[in-house]
Order: sequence, then C-alpha cells, then structure tokens
Amino acid sequence: MKKIGDVLVEAGLITAKKLEQGLAVSAKQNIRLGEALIDMGYISEDELLSALSKQFCIPRLGSEELLVDPTVLNDVSAQVARQYTLIPLHKKNGVLVVATSDPMNISILGDLEARLKHRIVLSLAGKDQILRAIERHYSGREGLEESINQVQQIENEKGLDLFEADDSMVQSAPVVKFVNQVFIGAIRERASDIHIERDGVNFHIRYRIDGLLKTMFRPKLHLNPLIVSRIKVMAKLDVSEHRVPQDGRIMMSIDGQSVDFRVAICPCIDGENVVIRILNRESKTPELPQLGFSELGLERLQKLLTHNFGLLIVAGQTGSGKTTTLYSILQQLNNEETKIITLEDPVEIRLPLLNQIQINPRVDLTFASGLRSILRMDPDIILVGEIRDQETAGLAVNAAMTGHLVFSTLHCGIASEVPVRLSEIGIEPYLTSNVLLGAIAQRLIRLNCPHCLEPETLSKEMTERFKPDFQSFGGKGCAACAGIGYRGRICIEEVLPIDDEIRKLMLERATNQQIEAEAITRGMVSLKTAGIDKIKSKLTSFAELARVL
Repeated sequence: MKKIGDVLVEAGLITAKKLEQGLAVSAKQNIRLGEALIDMGYISEDELLSALSKQFCIPRLGSEELLVDPTVLNDVSAQVARQYTLIPLHKKNGVLVVATSDPMNISILGDLEARLKHRIVLSLAGKDQILRAIERHYSGREGLEESINQVQQIENEKGLDLFEADDSMVQSAPVVKFVNQVFIGAIRERASDIHIERDGVNFHIRYRIDGLLKTMFRPKLHLNPLIVSRIKVMAKLDVSEHRVPQDGRIMMSIDGQSVDFRVAICPCIDGENVVIRILNRESKTPELPQLGFSELGLERLQKLLTHNFGLLIVAGQTGSGKTTTLYSILQQLNNEETKIITLEDPVEIRLPLLNQIQINPRVDLTFASGLRSILRMDPDIILVGEIRDQETAGLAVNAAMTGHLVFSTLHCGIASEVPVRLSEIGIEPYLTSNVLLGAIAQRLIRLNCPHCLEPETLSKEMTERFKPDFQSFGGKGCAACAGIGYRGRICIEEVLPIDDEIRKLMLERATNQQIEAEAITRGMVSLKTAGIDKIKSKLTSFAELARVL
C-alpha cells in the first residue's frame, strides 16, 4: 500500500519538499502527517480525506451532518468515541459501520471488533463532522451508559433471576438514574409514548415519535425486571404482582415542565411489558388555524361553531389528533360568559375556566354516568371524550336536543361514516338528523424535513393509485430529522356540515358512500384531496399520504 505522503505527491497536492517538511513537523510534534500538512496550510482536510479514501479504498461521507442510529451508540462508549474521534453510524447485516477521520488507527478498531464480536467497516468523515456528531448524540448519554454498566454490575453480583428484583436493587441509584434518563430522553425527542418491551430474545425501549415507533435503547435482557419494577414503584403499583395488568401514573418535572406519565403494564409470555403515555401538562393548545386545516375546511368549521346547541363529532383513528382539535375548539369558545364541562379519559391538557372531569370506571364514573350528572350543573358546552356505547350516545344526543352544544369523538374513518355509525350504535336517524351539526374526519400526516427535500420517485402501484400530474417531493433523511425524512405532523381533514340534503339521506338510511358522494358534490374536500393539496405545497409526500390513508 502506498504511503499517504506519496499519494498526496502523486495527486499534485504537495511537492516532495513540502512532504519532507511535513514529515519533520509530524515527527517533532508526534502527530499524523496529514494533520501536520493541514496545520502548515499545505493541504485542506477535504483534500486529505480524498487521499485517504483512495489510499485505503474506504468510502468517504459527504460534508452534511452525520446520520446516527441511536441504538448503536451503546456499542461504543462516549469515552472511546471522544478519545479516538470516531462514532458508530448504523448496523447492517451484523456489520457495524463506524465513521472515522483516522483510518490508520488500526489497533482501536481491532479492539472494538474483539469486544463487540462482530465485524466493523469504516467510512471517512471530517474531524469536525465527527466531533459535532459526538456532541449531539452522546451529550447526556454518558450518565446513561454509566447507569447501564452499574445496573449490570449489580445484576452480576447478585445473580438476578429473570423475574426477580428485590427492593434494594430497584431503589439503587443506577436503576433510578437509568429510568429517569429514559423519561427525560422521551421528552427531549418529542415522543408521545414510551414502549418498554421484551420477547424471548431481546429487550428494547422504543419511543413513538410523530406517530411511528423508533428503537432508542437495547439494554441487556435480564435488566427488564429491574426497570419494570422501578417504574411500578414510581407509579405506586404492586411490585410483587406479575400476573395481572396494572395501571398507574407518574408526575415528573423535566426541563422545567410538569409532565404526566400514564403507565400501563401488561404480563406477556416472556415477562411484563410497559407502555407509557406522555401528557405534557404545560404544552400549549394550538389555535385552530395552527392545526393545518385547509382554508375551506377551517371556514366550514368556524360556521359550525356559531351554533348555540347541537352535536359536533370529530372522527378518526386512535392517534389522529381528535383530542387536540377539540381542545383547540374549546379554547376558542372559552370565556367568562360560557360554562364548559368536559368528561375525559384521561384529562390531557388543563384549560382555565373549564370544569374538567376525569373518567374513573372503578368508582362507576363513566362517560354515561358522568354525563347524567353534569346535565344538572347548568353547562352551556359539553365535551364527551368519546362515544363508546348506545347509552352515552343517547345521553349526548339528548343533551344536544335540550339546548347544549355538545362535542365528542367517534372511532370511524371518514366524516360520512359518522351518521351511519351513530345509527349502528342505536340512535334513530330522525334523532341524529335533528341534532347533528356536522362531522369532521382527520388524520395526522408527517411533514417533509425541509433540510433534505428532494424529488420523490413513485412506484408503479403508487402512480396507478394517485395518478399524479405534478412532481412531488420527500425528505431523503438527514441529521436534522434523524435520517427519517420527516419532522413534525400536520392535520389533513374533511369537514361535513349537515344540511337539508344530507339530512334527507340520513332519514333514508343511506350508506356512507352515498352520503360522501353527495357531500363532495356540495363542496366537501375529501381526506385524499386534502392530502394531495399538502403534497402540492411540498409539505408531505405521496408515500406518507398512502401510509396514512
């Protein structure tokens, strides 16, 4: 293999005399030749990387920020990464890809391969690139790594059984610190849920970010009972019970914010799995125009909100943003002259002046029983978190008929399904047609990352499905979006006002397809069309719209 100095001379980047001077400085200061030549101003780092790539036949990364899969950071400690200026990027087919600016440091790479027991391949990146990535990805993780190591040490010393965790270990500082860091990390990554799961082979901790799960940590399998037990202690649950599901809550202050963690623990065949819903009590409710509704959709919604009584339903799947839309509506209608009472499960955001009631089936406080009670409390506006059964639906319809403005949600796909769904629940069409003001259906669609936007290439199936007549764009993945290509979400919606023609169809027990066809002829914009409008504005992609729909 040619020496790097000879490669630089052959490339015409330096002369033989400059090479000799560089070698002298390198020997005197005990630094690499390339570093010496850069310090002397003879070559740039970019030129050195090109020469090293040619010399070692190693691919060179671009100048953009490095993309790092957070799950591989546990393979290389922050101390090693900083000491040798390298960072793991991702793992493919059991091979760990590591970015380095010094491919000549063979010894540390050999040590890593021996310790990790799998192959390592190198990619070249600039020193500053790597240092920025180390700071961005390892900052705050050093304590986490220390906690993992200490927890493992406890486990090794005590010989922890797979389902065994005594109080001293659960309350030990490493366990406490590790679980706290998982919670803090979820807040900083904008996660909506934390999934702590194990199967027969792996134990992984995933965050739900922008609607999709992403693995963040893979602790050792036998640490599962310690971590689950610690969460039980925090949520004031029974640590000794492993056979039945348990629910609890944890309140924490993180980065100056009061955060409510709703804990659900369920026994599985390989142990207990935990899902934690994150409710940030200090997050601000967006104004209606900030939700992402189209101009026409927002205009139709605002007209519906001018009514003094009636029923307005927001439809959509779990996680489609229905509750946020209702909070935004209530925030707009909230004032000193209006009494608003809500029945929620759970109460996610606190709003001033509202009487917010938390559903509690253990004491028979259900949507139905709570609705009966609040009708005697002189409300002007009522929010019923969800219509789940005939009793709740009947009470909501009755409240709307007796002069109250009632809001609620239904689990159905599109706005035209709402009248049909109410009929299936047991509400007669003549009642629904009298009180239903309108229905909104919505989805949350991920936004393209603006930092890595590029033209989108559609598959044959996608082209046949959407038949686009314009160029769409999508994010290719960059450091700003953690390689996903998307960051943040926005609503797409369809707003169906109930007018005389729609009421006529409801009384005739028309299908949702018939109601939808009539609504579209009367100007309703469908979810698909609303999504395509967002694509035309380069806000999202056809791939994302297909996933959501």
